[in-house]
Amino acid sequence: MKENKQGKEFLKGKKFFEGIKFWQKQIAGLEFLKSSLKRSQAESKKFPKKLRNHVEIRTAAERIINRQLHHEIEQRKQAELASHDAFEYSQAIVDTVHEPLLILDADLKIISANRSFYHIFKVKPEATEKQHIYDLGNRQWDIPKLRHLLEDIIPKTTSFDNFEVEHNFPDIGKRIMLLNARKIYQNVNRTQLILLAIDDITERKGLEEKLKTLASHDELTGCVNFRSIMELLENEIVRTKRNQKKFSIIMIDIDHFKRINDEYGHLVGNDALVAFTTVVKNSVRSIDIVGRYGGEEFIIIFPDSDVQYALVVLERIRNNLEQTKITSPHLEKELTLQFSAGIAAFPHNAKDLKELLWVVDSALLRAKREGQNRVVLERRKLTRFSPNPDTRIKIVDSSGKENVGALQIADISKEGMLLLSTQDILGEDFLCRVFRPKDESPFELICKVKHKGKSENKLYRVGVYFPDISESSKEKLSQCIKSQK
Repeated sequence: MKENKQGKEFLKGKKFFEGIKFWQKQIAGLEFLKSSLKRSQAESKKFPKKLRNHVEIRTAAERIINRQLHHEIEQRKQAELASHDAFEYSQAIVDTVHEPLLILDADLKIISANRSFYHIFKVKPEATEKQHIYDLGNRQWDIPKLRHLLEDIIPKTTSFDNFEVEHNFPDIGKRIMLLNARKIYQNVNRTQLILLAIDDITERKGLEEKLKTLASHDELTGCVNFRSIMELLENEIVRTKRNQKKFSIIMIDIDHFKRINDEYGHLVGNDALVAFTTVVKNSVRSIDIVGRYGGEEFIIIFPDSDVQYALVVLERIRNNLEQTKITSPHLEKELTLQFSAGIAAFPHNAKDLKELLWVVDSALLRAKREGQNRVVLERRKLTRFSPNPDTRIKIVDSSGKENVGALQIADISKEGMLLLSTQDILGEDFLCRVFRPKDESPFELICKVKHKGKSENKLYRVGVYFPDISESSKEKLSQCIKSQK
């Protein structure tokens, strides 16, 4: 019983002390609240002063910011004014430029153009500015080559110079232009501009073509002149060899033309030449070339054509000439014109230009000698070779007497020879004695003249063929041909 009583007393003491600790904590909390309240009251007294300081600082900052903004606005106004003045200045310079000039933005829209552009291309500012360049003038400027320059070249290289563009404008006709462009980047407003200068060279090109024509054509007849026809023949020979083709050539001469000049004067003769060449030009194809060889002689080149086609054309010229009235304002009556012509082909009749001209000229001379107003066709095939240096020949007349000295062989074949001599070979038939190399006894061949002429070094050139050559003579003649190895 006593132990139970002591235990109860212990528990009562424990609870008493726990109660004291609780109330001590409560009192400490009240003291903390009291001190916090006092601090809050002190801080609340200081707040209006802090608030005033904060407002004053903010107001001062706003004044500084406003001053800075005002300064920037003034600077921008001055910059805009300077930019406007600079634009007016640059626009004045642009307007004084003789060549048409466009200023484009990055999207190829026109910002402005100068007076030359409006004048030359017949457009107005209100229909130009802010327009896409391709839409300008009902899309007259939608030119494929211009698109290529502005869309492909400018982005890669920032510029291009002297690009030639030809275009047919509905309003102003055909124009040939040189285009120059520069891409410019503006740092101020960070924009990109394209300056497009257009040099209209239509008239200049026309003058150049006229000068070129005058340099290559005969002024009176409009035919290709002598120098140019020689160049064209050289080119045609090269092309024919490269493509393994052929072409034919005519040398044509107006018969008795000297009589026209002597009887009626050179003015009438000039009118006759013009009328004759008009008939010739109207009788050939567009690819055929008519050139004035000299005086009243002309050359016609027929590319990729044989002599049969040349014969057809000559017949056409003859018929058209007969149906054409040849008149002159310097003569009351009409003139009658006839012509003679020689025809040759390359490479059938010649191996180079010099020989081709000689062959066709020889054919023309034969036509003249045989009575004029006719055509002679060169039928000799080019199968000739260089002679052996030790081969010698002598020509004898019907009595067996040698009648030509200083004679040499230019080329030789089993069908004929081309002979060179300081003297003319008379007659159309003669006997030729041929000495083979290392052979003192000659063999004889009957020769018939095919054509005659004179070379540039004044030597007589006589082409002959062997009308009745035997097989044994051909064998002997082969020994006179230089080896082709």
